[in-house]
Amino acid sequence: MRYIIQLALVLTVSLILSCGGDVPSSTSQTEPTPADTSATSPGTNASDTTARASHDCTLAGKILDGNQTWLDQQELLITVLADESTNDPDYGEGHRILVVTDTKTCEEVQREILPVSSSPDFPYYIAEIVYNNTSQLVGIRGADVIYCYDVLNRELLAPLSPGFLNKRSTDDAQSGMIQRLEVWEDYLIGYAQDMGTFVFDLTNKDNPKALLPYAEFKTKTGDFHSMFMVPSADAGLQAIIPQYDYDADEFKVNPLFQAGKALNTNIPKSAKNNRFLVLREQGESGKAVGIDLQTCKEITLPEDTATKKVQEVLTWLRANAS
Repeated sequence: MRYIIQLALVLTVSLILSCGGDVPSSTSQTEPTPADTSATSPGTNASDTTARASHDCTLAGKILDGNQTWLDQQELLITVLADESTNDPDYGEGHRILVVTDTKTCEEVQREILPVSSSPDFPYYIAEIVYNNTSQLVGIRGADVIYCYDVLNRELLAPLSPGFLNKRSTDDAQSGMIQRLEVWEDYLIGYAQDMGTFVFDLTNKDNPKALLPYAEFKTKTGDFHSMFMVPSADAGLQAIIPQYDYDADEFKVNPLFQAGKALNTNIPKSAKNNRFLVLREQGESGKAVGIDLQTCKEITLPEDTATKKVQEVLTWLRANAS
């Protein structure tokens, strides 16, 4: 009798477990983080994080190399192209049509004809690093103006023009042309020919604003090395000195610190345009942080030097600079 009861219990438990097979498999999966959810486009199931390896959509028009990017998670294809509507009788093709395509259906969901930037034959280019889960923006550069496409809201934001701390001189018609543009976290970072680097703060997407350098040094060759201060993801501040190597066509954001530092940034304006810059860490130690704006690097100071007065630290930096 005991055996029969035990057998009945086993059968009952097995029946209950087998009935649980209709529960959606997502109940056993880890819920997406806020960052994962925010990265999905309108109409996309946030729990579906499986991206296809490719799409089969083709667009009419002429497309320059690198002027098309696919956001696989969002199933959106961002393209800058030219067609008959932007051909100029004197200048030829005008690559300034922004097309957004839903790659699930290959249907065009948005088309914007961007204004002429400097000259009808100057193309718009999609930024080299095009998308970031934090900002959800795609950068698009013209010759003298920048646009951002807001993927989440599917809208083109107001145009932006680079700003600089000190007066720049123009050598020729090419001066000021935007050569590089990258989306870096909540910032848009670029380089304009003969004028140097620039940064836009995209923290408030409804009101992007130019971020002027905290310090800037003009080298003997006439180049400007601009240092920008931005909040660090791991607390404190990060200093960046973006650099563009024209010959190698390489652009670097160039963060100076391995991790964010809590810094006292209240120093005289006259101290911000020299080769060497000395800041102080907050707190009781107040250790000095040495920066070489010519080599675009943080200089590691000896322990005994880091606690000395600013002028003594500067003397050490000048004596030990390479």
